[in-house]
Amino acid sequence: MQMTPYTETDETERADYTGAPATPRTNREAGGLVLYAIIRASSKYVHQGREDGKTVAMRVEWIEEGEYAFHLENGNRYRREDLTFYTRYEGQFIKLR
Repeated sequence: MQMTPYTETDETERADYTGAPATPRTNREAGGLVLYAIIRASSKYVHQGREDGKTVAMRVEWIEEGEYAFHLENGNRYRREDLTFYTRYEGQFIKLR
């Protein structure tokens, strides 16, 4: 596999170090399923998922391979075991199993 060096890109693209084409990124809502996550109380990162002492559901921005695969809208990356996943339907959060 040929490696491509990391280069800075504008806000709409993310460089992929594997040589694959860059993935466009936008701030628009997806037309289908939108994945949200809450940091579990058992996680050592639980303080990052609280605002004024209340748990906050954060949108999953993208997922990649690796241990810390889930990128949330707070700019941090998390493991699957640190998160509980939800989707939203008619204004209500629905827990995914």
